[in-house]
Amino acid sequence: MQLGVLKALFTDKLTKLYRLSEAENIFYMVLYYLEKKSKTAVLLGQETMLGDTYVTLLQSLMDGKPVQYVLNEAPFYGLDLFVDETVLIPRPETEQLVHWILEDHPNFQGSVVDIGTGSGCIPLVLKKHWPYAQVSGCDISTEALKVAQRNSKEQNLDVIFFQKNILTEELEPYDIIVSNPPYIAHSEKDDMHENVLEYEPHIALFVDDTDPLLFYKTIILLAHQQKSTCYFETSEYYRPELDNWLKEHNFSFVWQPDFQDKDRLLKVTFD
Repeated sequence: MQLGVLKALFTDKLTKLYRLSEAENIFYMVLYYLEKKSKTAVLLGQETMLGDTYVTLLQSLMDGKPVQYVLNEAPFYGLDLFVDETVLIPRPETEQLVHWILEDHPNFQGSVVDIGTGSGCIPLVLKKHWPYAQVSGCDISTEALKVAQRNSKEQNLDVIFFQKNILTEELEPYDIIVSNPPYIAHSEKDDMHENVLEYEPHIALFVDDTDPLLFYKTIILLAHQQKSTCYFETSEYYRPELDNWLKEHNFSFVWQPDFQDKDRLLKVTFD
């Protein structure tokens, strides 16, 4: 079967769920995953012997299942990581957060922990770039930790992963604390894309409506005791409330916009 025919089939079916550009990108992700080929192969009219495999994957994609879960693979800052429905799919905004940390701390050799590590994407990239640092990641989910440990082994990166409920348990001191914790209020579920709600782990997404900043406040107060530098990913809608809370506590902080110019990346430091 010609790859061009498969591409047309994918875009025809998937544009019922996605924009055309997204549908095309999904096809090219599948193409690279199955055959390590780029869009050039389509332009050259190349054929494939894996037509049935493409069609099988397309069936799952048509159900709305994210392509990263269908392939059990997600690219993140130069690493191809295993993912399943027990962990969030790594996002480009999180890559930007990691880039900020690496720029701030070149050749870092201290200690760092990622709270709510999920797939382990953040600490694994940090370890790759900081081979002499003590890099750790923790999560409340045992299933997520299995994914993170698998990625650590497959990437041959020595990261320490451990279980922790940051809201109820103590944390040993670290020089840097990173976190992309749950911050979406349950009341906002109706505004979310259906495939996120159906497939991504709710424990990593949602926080109680009564205090959606609970994780940020808890982690920042822990970090203040330890004089750790904190980096967070959050929602741009929480900036006013976070600004006021941080100012009330006389903490130093800096916001950095994400790729869409939204204030979603936050650094907090202590004198």
